[in-house]
Amino acid sequence: MLGTRWGGRLCALLLAAAVLAGAAPAAAAEGPTPRAPKGREAPVVLVGIPGLLWEDVTPEHTPTLWEMAGDGAIGNVSIRTATSRTCPTDGWLSVSAGQRALSERERFTVCEPAPAPVSDGSGASVPGYDSYIEQNLASPFSAPVGMLGQTVRDEGGLTLAAGPGAALGAADTSGRVDHYLPSARELTRERLEGVSLAVVELPELTRLYPDPATTTDGEGDPDPEDVPEWVREEALETLDSRMSSLIGALPTGSSLMVVGVSMDTGPSRLTVAMNGEMTAQGLAGPHSYLASESTRRPGLVVLTDTTATVLDALGMRAPAPTGGRVWQLDQRPATTEAAIGRLVDFNTAAVVVGASIPGFFSGLVALQLLIYAAAAYALHRYSDGERSKRALVLSITRVVALAGAAFPVASYLANLIPWWAATTPPLALLTSVLAVDALVVALAMAGPWRRTILGPMTVVAGATTLVLFLDLCFGANLQMNSPTGYSPIVAGRFYGIGNIAFATFATGMLMAVAGIAHMLIGRGRRRTAVVTTLIIGVSSVLIVGWPGLGTDFGGVIALIPGLAVTTMMIAGIRITLPRLVVIGVTSLTVIALLSWMDYLRPIEERSHFGAFAAQVVNGEAGTVLARKLGAMLGTLGNWQLTLLSAGALLFLFAALNRPTNWRIGALQRAYEYAPTLRAGLTGSLVTALVGFAANDSGVAIPALALTVAVPLTLSACVWALQQQERSPEPDTDIDGTECLRKA
Repeated sequence: MLGTRWGGRLCALLLAAAVLAGAAPAAAAEGPTPRAPKGREAPVVLVGIPGLLWEDVTPEHTPTLWEMAGDGAIGNVSIRTATSRTCPTDGWLSVSAGQRALSERERFTVCEPAPAPVSDGSGASVPGYDSYIEQNLASPFSAPVGMLGQTVRDEGGLTLAAGPGAALGAADTSGRVDHYLPSARELTRERLEGVSLAVVELPELTRLYPDPATTTDGEGDPDPEDVPEWVREEALETLDSRMSSLIGALPTGSSLMVVGVSMDTGPSRLTVAMNGEMTAQGLAGPHSYLASESTRRPGLVVLTDTTATVLDALGMRAPAPTGGRVWQLDQRPATTEAAIGRLVDFNTAAVVVGASIPGFFSGLVALQLLIYAAAAYALHRYSDGERSKRALVLSITRVVALAGAAFPVASYLANLIPWWAATTPPLALLTSVLAVDALVVALAMAGPWRRTILGPMTVVAGATTLVLFLDLCFGANLQMNSPTGYSPIVAGRFYGIGNIAFATFATGMLMAVAGIAHMLIGRGRRRTAVVTTLIIGVSSVLIVGWPGLGTDFGGVIALIPGLAVTTMMIAGIRITLPRLVVIGVTSLTVIALLSWMDYLRPIEERSHFGAFAAQVVNGEAGTVLARKLGAMLGTLGNWQLTLLSAGALLFLFAALNRPTNWRIGALQRAYEYAPTLRAGLTGSLVTALVGFAANDSGVAIPALALTVAVPLTLSACVWALQQQERSPEPDTDIDGTECLRKA
C-alpha cells in the first residue's frame, strides 16, 4: 500500500541516491478513525455556527465552548466551497452534498439568507430546493445537493433540522426534513426521540449583520463595517448560552459535532470544528486534534469532511464518493490554551499570507523586471569605459541576480521563523523573507566556488532543490501558508507540491545538475555527470509524483521532458523528433502507472492520482479536464505573471544575446565557458512550457520557473564577461577548477 510509511521509505532512498541529505524522514503516525456503532440509538447532532473562529473561544466569554474544546477533539475547518467567498447557504449546501456547492446570489460579495422552510406537519420543505439542485449539478463540482438527507432517509433514518440553514443541510433531494424547528431554542430531548440525524443552526454571529452590505458600482468589496468588539462579545456569550442549553438537551450516547459552516460576513477564514460523545457526566471525547485524508495535516479538516464523518457516525455510506473524508485523530498539545493557540496562529498565518499575496507578487514582478532592466543597462552602458567601474558594476549585478533567484526559496525558508506571532505579522513576513534571501546569497558567494562560472548558481539552485525536497519528505510544512506555496483558505491543495513550488523545485534541480555536470565534465568525467544527472533527476520525478509525497499529476508530465532534454544535452546526444516522442510516451506511462497504483488503494486513502483514475473509470475525467483547462487559460488574464514571463524571455534572448563591445552576447559567451548551462536552461524552459499546458496554474509555472532560471543565467553571464576582460580565450579555465586551486 502506498501510504505514509512507504512515502517515508521512498524519501530515505531518494535522499541517499541523490546525496542530498543523510537522515531518513520519520513517518507521521495516524490516529484511529472514530467510528460509531451501526444501529446507534442516540442521534448524531451536527451544530453549524457560521462565523465562529478559534480566536472567539475564550474562558471568559465562551466558557461552554472552551470546556468542550478541552474535553473533545478540535481543529480548524477550511470552508472553501464552489466560490471563494463562503456564505452560510453555500456552507450548508456543501454539507448536504458532500461536495463543494454554491448558492447563486445577486451579488457575489453579499450573502443572502436561507429561505424559511414551509411547515408540513411535524416536518417542513425548503422552497425552491429544486433550483439549488439544478444550479449545483451544473456547477464545476456537480455537487449532489440533498445527498446527506436522502441517504439517511434511504437507510430508514429520520432527520431533524433546527433553523432555516440547518434545513438546507438536512433536507433530502425533495427538499424535505422529517422534523423541523424554527430555532435551536425549541430543541428538547423529547424532540430528539427516534431521530437519527439532527442538524442545528446557531446564527447568533450572522445576526450581527442583519442588513445586506451595499456598494456602488466601481467600489471594492461591500463588506459591512466591523461591529464593536463588545457587541460581538455579547453575541458570543449568547451563543455560548445556547450551546450550553443544547448540550443539556442531548441524550447520553449522542455524537456531537460542531462546525463553523461558513463566515458570518466578509472574506473566508478558517473556522471551528469540535467532536465528542455525550456521556452521563457530559461531553467527552478524545483529547486530540482533528485531521483527515483530505488535508493530511493535524488540526485541519475541510468542510466536506463533515458529511463523510456524519454518515460514518451513523454507520451509513454515501451512494457515491464524496469530496470529503472521515475525521481522524492526531496528537495535540496537553493544555487547551496551547492547543487553541496553535490553531489561532495557523489561521493568522493563513489570513496574513492571503492578504499579502497580491502585494507579494506585485513586488516580485517589479523586483525581477527592475533587475532585468538594470542588468541590461549595466551590461551595455559599461561594456566600454573605466575598468574599475565596470568591475564594480558587474560584481553588483551578479549579487543582485543571485538575490532575485533566491527569493522563491527564501519565501519557503521564512516559515521556519514564527513571523505570525509578531506584533505586525505582514512586516515580520517580509523581513523574514529578505533576511533568508540574504543568507542564501551570502552562502553562494562565501566559498571558493564564487570564482567559478556556475558555482554560485549551483549553490542557489541546489539550496532551492534541497529545501523543497526535504519539505516534501517532512510534510510540506514550508509550503503551507507561504506566499509561493498554498493556502488552507484558498484550499486548492493541502499536501504535496504546489504548482508554484513545483516550478521553483524543477527549475532549481535542472540548473543544479547543469552546474554539477559542468564541474564533472571539466574533470573528464562526462559519464559520471550523466549518471549523477539521472540519479538526481529520477529522484526528483519520484518525489514529485509519488502519492502522498509530491502527488503532482501535471508535475510529472512536465518534469520528465525537461529532465530528458537536459540529460541528453549533457551526454552529447542529439535531440530528434522520434526521441521527443519516446519522452512523451514515457511521461504518460509513468503517470498512468502511478495513477493506477493509487487507484487500487481504498477510496479514503487515495490522493489526487487515484481520484483522477477513478474519474477516468467513471467517465468524469472530461469535466475535470475542462475545468482545469478553463483555469489554465484564465491565468493568461493575470497581467502581472504574464508580464513577468514576457519580460524574462525578452531579457534572456534579446538583452543577454545582444552583441556588445565584448563582441558577442553575454549568453553565448557564458555557453562557451559552460556548455552545460545551455542544457539546464533548455530543460527548464521545456518543463516550464509543458507545465503551462499541463497545470491549471497556467502562466504561473513559466513565470516562477523563469524567476529562478533567468537570474541564475545572468549570474553566469556576468562571470563570463568578467573573465573575458582578464583572458580573451574562454577555454583557459573551462570548468573553473583553476580558480578553486588558487583559492
